[in-house]
Amino acid sequence: MIKTNMIRMVRNLVVLAMLVVAATGAFAQGRGGDKGKRPPKEPAKVIENRKENPPPPKNDRPKQDKPKRP
Repeated sequence: MIKTNMIRMVRNLVVLAMLVVAATGAFAQGRGGDKGKRPPKEPAKVIENRKENPPPPKNDRPKQDKPKRP
């Protein structure tokens, strides 16, 4: 009988602690206002391909086989 009362009391304390933590977190999130907001980002710069520096031409020749080592 005492054991069941202790288990019930501990369970009630755990539930109460969880409710307090949840309420505290919800209250803290709502109190931030504009202080927690980030400043607006600058738009990203788009770099277009320029024809001034084209990539080097591709090598179409097949690779030669290396001789096998003894």
